[in-house]
Amino acid sequence: MAQSKKAKQMASNAAGATAVAAAPASLSSASTTPFAVSTTPASAKAVLQKQGEHAMDRDGVKASIQYARHNGGWVAEFRFALRSGLCWACTLPLTTSSDHFDSEAEALAHAARRMLDSLSAAIHGDALTKAQQKSVDALVAWTNEFLAVAALASADAKPLDGKRFLDLFAGIGGFHIALASQGAICAGAVELDAEARKVYRTNHVGAYPMHDDIRTASAKMFGRVDIVCGGFPCQSFSVAGSRDGLDNPDKGALFFELARLIGELAPSVAILENVAGLCDHDGGKTFDTVMDTLTGLGYSVSTKLLNAGEFGLPQMRERLFLVCIHDSVLANRVAPFIFPKGTDATKVVADILEPTPGVAPCKRAMVRLKPNPKGRSTRIERVGLIDGMDHQGYRVASAQGKGFTLCANSGGLGGKSGLYLVKRTIRKLNARECARMQGFPESFTPHTNEQTAMKQFGNSVAVPLIDAISEAICAHPRNPIHPS
Repeated sequence: MAQSKKAKQMASNAAGATAVAAAPASLSSASTTPFAVSTTPASAKAVLQKQGEHAMDRDGVKASIQYARHNGGWVAEFRFALRSGLCWACTLPLTTSSDHFDSEAEALAHAARRMLDSLSAAIHGDALTKAQQKSVDALVAWTNEFLAVAALASADAKPLDGKRFLDLFAGIGGFHIALASQGAICAGAVELDAEARKVYRTNHVGAYPMHDDIRTASAKMFGRVDIVCGGFPCQSFSVAGSRDGLDNPDKGALFFELARLIGELAPSVAILENVAGLCDHDGGKTFDTVMDTLTGLGYSVSTKLLNAGEFGLPQMRERLFLVCIHDSVLANRVAPFIFPKGTDATKVVADILEPTPGVAPCKRAMVRLKPNPKGRSTRIERVGLIDGMDHQGYRVASAQGKGFTLCANSGGLGGKSGLYLVKRTIRKLNARECARMQGFPESFTPHTNEQTAMKQFGNSVAVPLIDAISEAICAHPRNPIHPS
C-alpha cells in the first residue's frame, strides 16, 4: 500500500513542530564580576552564580570548590593558591560549559580530582621546602575527603540513577521493569487500555502521572525526561496484521504522536520497539519515513533485529529495536550505538513450566511430524500438527526446544502461547509461564483474568532485551545518558 499524502504530511509536522534543544540560559549576573557595570560582559555570558562553596584556608594554602545546579545537573569548579614559594595557583570559572553530573557529590569529586591533577602539574619538577610540602599535603588531604564521599555514594549506585524515563504505549510495564532495575525513575506512562493501566499501577508503585491517550498527552505533564521508551503499535506493519501502515489513525499513525512528544521533550535517548515487518512495509517507504522523522528531530537512529531467544529466554521472538541518540550528546558519529550480542541461547520451554499448570490438556489428535529431540535444542522443534492443520495455534512444539512467539490475539487451540508436548501431554501455557517467557520477575502480579493476562504478556517487550540495550548505552565510554 503506497504511503498517503496524509502520512507524509504527518511526518513533516512531527519533524518541524518543535525545537529540539534550546541553548542553556546563563545564570550569571553583574555582581559575580569584578567590574562595576550594569550588564554582564560578553566574556562572562556563560558564567554561573555559585549556589554553594566548600573552602579551606590553612597551612599556607587556600582552596575552594564552588558548585551550582544547571540544566538538570550539577557543576563544580576548583580554585587553589599556595602562598609560599613560587605562588602556585589556579582557578576555573563556574560556567555552562562545566561538566554536568547527576549528583552534587559526583560534581564535587570531579572538581577535586582535577584540582589534584592541577596541583601535581603546578609543582612538577620543583623542590619543595618543608613548609611547601606541608601546604601540598594539607590540600591533598582536603580534596581526598570529596573523593571518599563520592566513592561511598557510588558503591551502591546504579547505571541510570537519577534519570527519568517516559513509558509510551506502556502496556503492563516491560520497559519500566528493565529501566527501573537500573535506577531510572518513571516520569510518566501513557497507555490506552484500561485493564493494562490497572496492572501497570499494581506492579509499578510511584507518584508518576499516567495518561490514557497519547494523542492528548503533552510534554508539560511529565517534567524533565531523559529517556523515552515505547513499543509503538505494530499491527499496521505486521505480516499477520492489516498492513495499512502509517495511514491507520488508531495504530500506525500513532508513531507521529510518539515523534511529537520526543520533539517536545528532547530526551537524550529514545529506545523504541516494533515488529520486523516495519522494515519492508510498503517496499521500505514506511521505514524510511520513520527514520527520516526521528532524524529530523535531531537524533541519530540505529536499528537492529534482535531475538529474545539469544538473551536468556526460551522464546523465539524477533523484534526491531531503534535506539535514538540526540545530537547534543552524540559522542560517536561513525557508530553512534552498537547493539548488544546475545550471550545465552540455552533456555528452553521446559525451564519455565510449572509442575501443576492448571491448564486443560488438548485432547485432539496430533499428526506426528518427527520424533522428539533427544536433548535440549536451540530452535523450535515442531513435532506435530493438531488434526494435521499447519496453522498458528495448531502447531505443536517439543518443550525441549525454543518456544513460539507469544501473541496478543492469535487463535486456534494454542491460544496466545502455542501448543507444547510436555512429556506425553499436549497443552498451551498459562499466564505465569507466559510471564517467564518474556522475562518478567516472579514478583510480578498478572491480571486476574487468565486470557487477559496472556494477551498483555503477548503485547509486551522481552525484559532482558531492554536490560541489555540500556546497559550497552550506559557502558559506552561517553554514554549519552551520562554524557559527562
